[in-house]
Amino acid sequence: MSKTAVVPEAVREIERKYEAPAEQEVPALGGLPGVVGEPVHDSIQLSATYFDTADYRLLAEKITLRKREGGDDAGWHMKLPAGEDTRTEIQLPPDESTDVPSPLASLIRAVIRGHDLVPVALIITDRERTRLNGENGVLLAEVVSDTVIACKADGSGESTWQEVEVEQGAGGQALADAIESVLLDAGLERSASPSKLKRALGTSVTPYVGHEVTTGKASNPRILLRNYLIEQLRALVAADLGTRRADDEAVHDFRVAARRIRSALQSYAGHSPKTDDLITDLRWIGGKFGDARDVEVQWERLVERLGEIDEMPEREAVRARIDEYFSARGETAQETALEALDSERYTTLLDRLDEYVGDLDLEFDTAAHRVGKKASARELAHTLRHLAHKVGKRVDHVFDADTRTERDERMHRARKGAKRMKYAIEVMEPVSKSRAKRALKHFSHFQDVLGEHQDSVVAQHHLLEIAAEQEHTSLTSFGLGMAYRRELEIADGQSTLLRKTWKEAVKSASSLW
Repeated sequence: MSKTAVVPEAVREIERKYEAPAEQEVPALGGLPGVVGEPVHDSIQLSATYFDTADYRLLAEKITLRKREGGDDAGWHMKLPAGEDTRTEIQLPPDESTDVPSPLASLIRAVIRGHDLVPVALIITDRERTRLNGENGVLLAEVVSDTVIACKADGSGESTWQEVEVEQGAGGQALADAIESVLLDAGLERSASPSKLKRALGTSVTPYVGHEVTTGKASNPRILLRNYLIEQLRALVAADLGTRRADDEAVHDFRVAARRIRSALQSYAGHSPKTDDLITDLRWIGGKFGDARDVEVQWERLVERLGEIDEMPEREAVRARIDEYFSARGETAQETALEALDSERYTTLLDRLDEYVGDLDLEFDTAAHRVGKKASARELAHTLRHLAHKVGKRVDHVFDADTRTERDERMHRARKGAKRMKYAIEVMEPVSKSRAKRALKHFSHFQDVLGEHQDSVVAQHHLLEIAAEQEHTSLTSFGLGMAYRRELEIADGQSTLLRKTWKEAVKSASSLW
């Protein structure tokens, strides 16, 4: 997405789909809870051209992209999965072009990876619509009976079927459940087909599926690493889409997924030009998101801290300075992240990660030596024990620091090592779920201590920068100084918890080796 592109607005759609025998009519829906007056009926005809890549990458990710004609929502529609029976729908108004609009195509760049979006199916729907309204005409639910005629883009494979869809409105799940009871009693069944497009293309179409999580002996390092990387790659692509849509927490989710992939490679993949290059590029893309995430965390943190400090002079003026400071930096940071997502280096990184995961079907290198499919969990445990030793030394070095600055730097090094160890435990979780979950719980507490300390250190830096800006009154400067002093106290307090929480974390993790 270019830095000037507009993110289309999105709505949440909760919809249930039902199989209906030919000529099946929707049963009477009067008297349902909350419904006022008689249901409102009308008929419309819809025609939609569906788009995907030639190898159906959108279909594989349960993403639907179409251009619809007819009805009151004609135009471009993109539907993204958002949970059971739930989709996020993004709409753009109709136009004369047959090319997918840039704001939509750019959102799914990480999915299509440079492949063209082309027409793949044409679907014509004769729709009988029933609207159930509440007080003041509020739409509670919409029930539609669709007679569908579909074919592939080249005109082949024509098929016809009938289905019923129930879309939740203000009536919520309770009304949807009541409608479902009526439909099931009338002989309809919940549909197994996720979308009209899937049914239109038929069983002969095999979409590109990337990499599927495989099953096998739980202690096999190759399988453990492969499955973990697949899960994190999916999380990375989902967070990419969320970042482009400016979703809450998407930047954080992207950084975490990138860091987990990098950590898994560092811990278990061994050194080679291929893995070293991947690690370098993962560190690069994570760094491009660093400022954007820092703005999110620190802005919220410092505003919250202002409310905790009693008798702060010029509180509103101090808040205004903080808002002005982070607002300017936030725009620049977000732009940097989006430019990185649009770069060829990032797209190439995704392709190379896919290739690396595919190679794990053939061979696997541990940090110690090459192993085959019969390897046990001992190699993984050895790596974990080695990481624990390194983190323990970093924790010990914290208490040898002569200054607060030196202490803070050493705690940050301990934090980075502990994150890597935590992610290494995540890779091993299928080997011993109960022990791994206990260890991860303690490591989360340890990470909370280190994370709060680091956030406090970073906050101190921002407060000094804000105070150094021009046009401060003596009172706002004094207020910023009070906030700075509060952050110093927080950092000192977290450092006293370091040794205790580390001992608890490493003791719990030691059961894994």
